[in-house]
This record gives sequence, structure tokens and C-alpha cells, in this order.
Amino acid sequence: MNRIAVNLSRAFLILLIGWIAYTQTSQGQGTDLNIKKLKNDLYVIEGTSNGSGDVGNVAVYVTSEGVILVDDRFAQDHDLIVAAVKRVTSQPIRYVINTHHHGDHTGSNLRFLATSELIAHTNARKHMLEGNMPGPPQIAFTDQTSVFLGGKEVRAIYYGRGHTDGDIAVYFPAEHVVHLGDLMAGTRGVTNPVVDYKNGGRLRDWPATLDGILKLDIDTVIPGHGEISTREGLVAHRNKIASVRDQISGLVRDGKSKDEIGKLLVSKFDFKPINMGGLDGMMAELKN
Repeated sequence: MNRIAVNLSRAFLILLIGWIAYTQTSQGQGTDLNIKKLKNDLYVIEGTSNGSGDVGNVAVYVTSEGVILVDDRFAQDHDLIVAAVKRVTSQPIRYVINTHHHGDHTGSNLRFLATSELIAHTNARKHMLEGNMPGPPQIAFTDQTSVFLGGKEVRAIYYGRGHTDGDIAVYFPAEHVVHLGDLMAGTRGVTNPVVDYKNGGRLRDWPATLDGILKLDIDTVIPGHGEISTREGLVAHRNKIASVRDQISGLVRDGKSKDEIGKLLVSKFDFKPINMGGLDGMMAELKN
């Protein structure tokens, strides 16, 4: 073998070793979910797992008799969620509460059915059945229910329509914290409404739904996606949705086109493609 061939072989070997080290490192970084303490025995699982994209926030409430989970993300996240919980407690996951029916919040339900009690609003369970989605909860409620475990309480409360007609607030009264699912969701502080009209969502009702939640004694808000917020952040989110609703309603009455309305929403409210996807429904809802 000549010197050029030897040098090329050495270079290839170095590159190969470097590539193996890189892939092993990057894969390792994607296999653990970040779980952080929010208050006392209340934790939040955040971060992105393998291929999941924009995943939801999972609340983990630890008690002496077991764990209460709020939302469980995609199906491929089940084992990662269980592993994250085990890093903070040896207690089993006894209950899983779904904030609504969408698959990025209920995807691991089927796996949890074997070990946990699952709870959701009646409408959310109905939509899962209608959509032939795996793991519809065994327990459903219409207005309010509570889980009492290890001397602690978690309340699941329905205040009305918004993102869907099955969204609930999950309230931790001792911690003054509420998990809102996609009644409040966004990235980098932008929490524009995404309305699922097919499943009963209503922009017109959304601010009143949040008004009900704001009657709770809360100081911290866990959104469905994005950074942990505060009561003040929720008030700002509520007012923004009301402003979006009123702006669209006025523009529709003035005969403005979809393109004109869309441009205003992008410039004034920083609407993203996911928000714009429901613009036809919003215009139809608010034309009267």
C-alpha cells in the first residue's frame, strides 16, 4: 500500500471514529427527558424526545401513595416519561389526567391503561372514541372531579369551550398551580389560539372559559406547550385572545378578505402557520 493510500485510510478511520462518537452522544442526549421541580412535590417534564417535535408539558405530582400525572404526550414517550418520574420518586404512577383528547397529550394512554387510572372530560373521551384513538380513559366527568391521594388533592375542572369542547383545567390547590393544556400553549411567549372546530372548539367562548379559571387561587400556570407562566401571563393571554376575537369579528363585518385579515393577524399578533390553519373557521364563527 503506497503512502497516499495509507494516509487516506488513516483519515477515513479518524472520521469514522469521530462519527461514531458523535452519533452515540447525540442519541444519548435525545433519550432523557428533562424533569424539573416546580413546587414542593410538583414537577414538570419538559424537553423533546426522539422525533416527537413540539411536545407537551407533563405535570408530575408526587404523593406518599403514588403519582398523579397530567398528560402523557406521544406513544413513543411512555418509557421516557416513566424513567423521568423514577428519577424523582419510587412511587408508581396511579392516575393520568388528560387535559384534552389530542394525541400529543394522550398518546401514551394505551400503555398507562395497564397500570393507572385515566381521567378526562366526557367530550374528550367521546372524541377519542369517535377518532378510534387508542387508550380512551376509563373515567370521565362533565363539570368537576377530584383525585385524593396521599393526603393531597388534584381537581379537574371544566369551564367551557376553547381549543376544543373537552379542555379542562387541572388545579393543584395546595401549590396554587394550574395545568391548562392547550387552553394556553405556545413557544417563546407567543400564545395565540389554535381552534379545533371539528371537535367543538370556539374562539368566541375562549376568554370566558379563561375567566372562570382566573377565579382560582393560582400564581403559576403550566401551559400545554412552552414556558411555565404566571397568573399575570394568563391574564395577558386571556386579553390577547379576546382582542384577536374582536379584531377578526370587526374585520369580517367590514367585509375584509381572508388575505387581509391574515396579514393583520401576522403583523399585530405574530400569528404562525398553525394559528392561520383555523382562520376559515374563525371567520365563519364570527361573521354574525
